[in-house]
Amino acid sequence: MIDETLMGLFDTFSDGLSKFEKYNNKEIYRIGKTDSFNFVVTGRLVSGTAGFFVIILMLVLTFSSAANSYQVAGIGGIKAFTADIVVTQQTGPSLSGTLNDEGDSVTFGYLTEDESWDYITNLRLSHFEIVVDWSPNGGGGGGRQVILDVSSQTNTTSESDQDGGGGGTITIPWQINSNISLNSELVSGNANTPEAFLLSFETDGDWMGGEFTYSGESTLSAIFPESIDYTITLFFYTWELENIREIVEV
Repeated sequence: MIDETLMGLFDTFSDGLSKFEKYNNKEIYRIGKTDSFNFVVTGRLVSGTAGFFVIILMLVLTFSSAANSYQVAGIGGIKAFTADIVVTQQTGPSLSGTLNDEGDSVTFGYLTEDESWDYITNLRLSHFEIVVDWSPNGGGGGGRQVILDVSSQTNTTSESDQDGGGGGTITIPWQINSNISLNSELVSGNANTPEAFLLSFETDGDWMGGEFTYSGESTLSAIFPESIDYTITLFFYTWELENIREIVEV
């Protein structure tokens, strides 16, 4: 019984192929009747052209589907939100002291394992500012030089700045969240819910530190003893999102 069924299917398939081959070889339409121009439209040409357009259509649908899938899944949600940013400056740890001789320095933060400079667990930091206020003592007046080097536990490539003369202030900013800064007013993005949108901006904080150096004395330091006083302060900036609102569905 099974053999008879298989044989029947084989005969039907063979008959279909035979008919299709006859159609492919069939002359459907002839253009031109002269020797110089004589073009014949066959069944093979018709079926091949139809297949070509089917393949093109399938490719267009496939790429379109892939593009739409990436647009939604790749950006983390199906709804677009925007929100106002409120960035608040807060004062962190501070240390003061005196450096008496050229080349003297003081280290602070993670370099001395001072945990008061550790903000790794704060997920809503915009950036830090490390500020040094310094002033000269004794000596022949100005002409002194100082250097501030700042780095963090997760990024030990330091940033430096220097100052000179008769005292002053050095400020070095240190970015934590690249999506939110002091000058930001709005943020936008995609998520499934307002809560997910808010959480998408959270990122780990950092443990700050650095070194402050009395790098150069005045020209009269050999005659008049001199030193510098300093105060190093960490300011940290926290952010909040307010008025979260959906702007479009994608």
